[in-house]
Amino acid sequence: MGKVLKSAYRKPVTPGGLKKIEEGTLRSLDPEMFANFNTGVCEQYLEEENRKNSFVISKWNWKMVIISIIIGSLFAMINQYVGLKVGMVVSGSWYVIYLLGLALKWDPPQLNIAATAGNGAAMICVGFVFSFPAIYLLAMSPTYEKTGGGFLTYVPPTALLFGAFLATVIAGLLGIFYFIIFRRIWLVEDPLPTPSFEGFVQLMSIAKDVTSGAKDQAMKSIKTVTVWIGGTMVLTFIKDFPLFKAGGTSRVPLLDSIFGGRFYNHGDLTLPATTPVLGKYTVVNFSLMPIQFGIGWFMKFKTALIISMGTLVSWLIIIPAAVLFDLPVYIPTLDNMVNLSSFPIEGISGAAMIAPEAANVNIAKVIAIGAILGGGFTGLIKMAPVFKTATADLFKTKGDETVQKDFVPNKGWYEWPVSHIKIMVIVTFVAVFLIFGLSSGGYWLNSFFLALLLVSTTFFIGAIAVKVMGECGTEPVSATSFIVLMLIVFTFKLLNVLHLTDTSNETIVLLSIIGVTVFGGAISMSGDIILMFKVGGYVGNRPFHLVKAVTLGILPGAAIAAFFAVLFSRGLALPIDHPAHLDLLAPQANAFAKFVQVLISGNVSWWLLLLGVLIGIFVELLIGMGTAFGLGMYFPLGLGLILLVGGGARDLWEKYYLEPKAKELGWGDKEKTLALLQSYMMATGLIVGEALMGTIVALYLVFPLVM
Repeated sequence: MGKVLKSAYRKPVTPGGLKKIEEGTLRSLDPEMFANFNTGVCEQYLEEENRKNSFVISKWNWKMVIISIIIGSLFAMINQYVGLKVGMVVSGSWYVIYLLGLALKWDPPQLNIAATAGNGAAMICVGFVFSFPAIYLLAMSPTYEKTGGGFLTYVPPTALLFGAFLATVIAGLLGIFYFIIFRRIWLVEDPLPTPSFEGFVQLMSIAKDVTSGAKDQAMKSIKTVTVWIGGTMVLTFIKDFPLFKAGGTSRVPLLDSIFGGRFYNHGDLTLPATTPVLGKYTVVNFSLMPIQFGIGWFMKFKTALIISMGTLVSWLIIIPAAVLFDLPVYIPTLDNMVNLSSFPIEGISGAAMIAPEAANVNIAKVIAIGAILGGGFTGLIKMAPVFKTATADLFKTKGDETVQKDFVPNKGWYEWPVSHIKIMVIVTFVAVFLIFGLSSGGYWLNSFFLALLLVSTTFFIGAIAVKVMGECGTEPVSATSFIVLMLIVFTFKLLNVLHLTDTSNETIVLLSIIGVTVFGGAISMSGDIILMFKVGGYVGNRPFHLVKAVTLGILPGAAIAAFFAVLFSRGLALPIDHPAHLDLLAPQANAFAKFVQVLISGNVSWWLLLLGVLIGIFVELLIGMGTAFGLGMYFPLGLGLILLVGGGARDLWEKYYLEPKAKELGWGDKEKTLALLQSYMMATGLIVGEALMGTIVALYLVFPLVM
């Protein structure tokens, strides 16, 4: 007898499902299919059925794909703004494409293909969101000015920016092709749970019912999202658009002109710094930020609470303790340590702030970086068995007979040919080497090792990131990117030590961060498409069509992401008192910038970083979300609080409205899913509305600087 396979993910198959499988009567989106998710038996059965039937079921429609790519490209811009505003990216493009497809009566396979194309365009921006802006912070922002003047790097020339765009596109393609290896193993033979995919399959089931009722529901949802987008844009305009004069040449938004003062300041309800006790030791505020409320709604209370706990620890424990004990902080302009009791220090760059703000920038945020690192490393160590199996899985398809069945004569490819992966590895290595060698002005040896590191880390570290995404629904892009950043910086430094190169610190910083940007784009594609492929297997799609769809979405999405990355990064890095400064938190970009400072110059207290690492390790071991907790430590208090309110509101709505109403009216899963989707439209409207108007404000302020 053969060995019985053990799996941490498989669920037992139901008797009814097993009977239908044995009879060969189980079909895509049958009720019995829903009862047998992640059994392995169901997925393998559907895989064989799809190999026979998908050439009829899975139909390519250029019109649908192009429409979806346009929507996804719009979300590449929106995600760029949202990511810099609050440090997280939520793909709302899928819901918009779904609603459009439901209204136009697209069938589930076509809808899945279209959504995959749109998501490819929308999510390639991840690298440009999280790491790329750190270049401009280190090259322009007074906050990161070196001791004695000057900056740690320089604004990249146009050739290098174009090179970064091309390299991201090529690496993104590698990330897609690379996932082909794992599709059969992690989605068919030993299917990963991929949290939240059930809801997406349920939506596909609803799309299958193309009755007038389903269409009416779609039109209702479209109306809902339109109303929320419009209302949020109006609120954001009066909150953020500098419309009214406020003395001299400066302008302020309408709300600031009316309420600006002690209790309100540019979108924040705040307690004055003169508030007894509280105002001395911390900054208490609440941000009127629709984006963060919408993200909290998607997260639900538990996840929002974990992130917000990091915020509360920073502002209610670390910062007050730092002020109470009057800790010293380093001021680069003075090249000296200054006690917090000395703040504000007028006329000194980076020191014209009250003591709690100075403690946040110089103490709490350094600890937060350590927590992100500690949580990320611990999470990866916990995933060591995954690394072992993932590495083994890289070679599992070698000689597999199924590869020979991927091409069907007179019909075409079922699966994208695995042989293309080797070709793409070579193409990516050569292309990245040439792109950076030429665009950097001749740093050929650095470019060689950069290409080598990007290809190898995309395969091995990316495998862990994808597996984590399939297990818990969150891809650790930030944590893995910090590791890649260290590898690149240390490699370049080692080349200098060995006298093989003589690369300046400025160039090392520039090439390293651009390299991490490319890496982020590559693994974000691998992680993003796992959900689309998971759904595709249940609706009967050909994997070939899904690869083709996401590949087509990358180019326009990357182009828009790169353009707005430059635009937003310039505004972000301008001095706070500059009229074109963009008030964006950019937590990951700031974390990367500070971490590079530590690696290159060492002007940060290592004991704070170590303390953060220990906190991250503890939280990761305790609840498994050390990186998310560390990210929350980077938030202003007001940002963490509204995230918490959004998550809490979702749980209260489900408990006191959705469940009682479903019970009262006898709703089934479809009716409950439609009601939940309606709430998603509200949350999507909040996110998209503020992001669209925020982008308009950013264009108005910063675009003249780029031209």
